[in-house]
Amino acid sequence: MALVCGIADERFSELYWKLRPPYDRGDIDGPAYWTAVVRQQELDLSSDQIATLIKLDSESITRPNQGAVQWAELLHRAGIPLALLSNMPFELSRYVTKSFQSLSRFEYLIYSCDYRSIKPELAIYRNCLELLKAAPQDILYLDDRAENVEAAACLGINSVLFDTVEKTASRVESRFDIPVPSHGRCRQSNSRYSSTSRRSNRTEPD
Repeated sequence: MALVCGIADERFSELYWKLRPPYDRGDIDGPAYWTAVVRQQELDLSSDQIATLIKLDSESITRPNQGAVQWAELLHRAGIPLALLSNMPFELSRYVTKSFQSLSRFEYLIYSCDYRSIKPELAIYRNCLELLKAAPQDILYLDDRAENVEAAACLGINSVLFDTVEKTASRVESRFDIPVPSHGRCRQSNSRYSSTSRRSNRTEPD
């Protein structure tokens, strides 16, 4: 993508993330986003280059975390409702939905572009609660960014930082009685939804 834009890799990465929030929020579309990126360097793009960038950006998500995918499958088989909450622009979200069969395990695919709000803004979490028709204490939320975990926790949502599957499973197991992967095996819960202190009957990974 940096090569198509004609921008050095380090500078491209800086601009890519700096200008991303309005795109992920759905305030602007793909052509507007990529035009904004190159104009920071006083460059222009043809319509064909913009189409190529949107395609490359969508295809950049090619390797989902297989451990997380297997954990989601385990939870799905246990009958635990799953929801995905992700910051994604329209083009990328549609590509991901179409390309990854594992997402069929999720009852809800909640993309920031469809709700005009991005994590860690509180509005996106409130939208989730409304869509799921669930109380905050009935949700277990996993995310790999601390600021997103903290924002969800502010609304009373059970929130756990996700880094590796093994470490995250250990954190979840200490608080909730739900299936977790463990040393290549999966520990099944005794009670399908109960936690050690409160109910958590929906799991919502990042």
